[in-house]
Amino acid sequence: MVTFEFDEQVDSAIEKSVKSALRFYNELRKAAIQRGEKQVAPSFDAFSSKAKGLMEANKQVAMGRLRALVMREMLERTWSQKLLNFSTQKLLRDSYETLLRRF
Repeated sequence: MVTFEFDEQVDSAIEKSVKSALRFYNELRKAAIQRGEKQVAPSFDAFSSKAKGLMEANKQVAMGRLRALVMREMLERTWSQKLLNFSTQKLLRDSYETLLRRF
């Protein structure tokens, strides 16, 4: 039996999602500057929610590519473990701190 490891795929998707959320808020900041409006940094909850929403969208795309139920379950389990682990939470916090420095 061939075993599939989704760790690298999930790590990559999580990293891309966090970078996309960071890019989204940077673009909002730039648009506010161009309009001459006061810049307000998003809360950590808002940033985290945006990143997790993007992660969920990536997960759904990856799940849609898999036909076998066993593979879907493996991917789902990997996602669940990765979302709760320390490195993912640290990535979110570090990215948020980077965003705050720009505001």
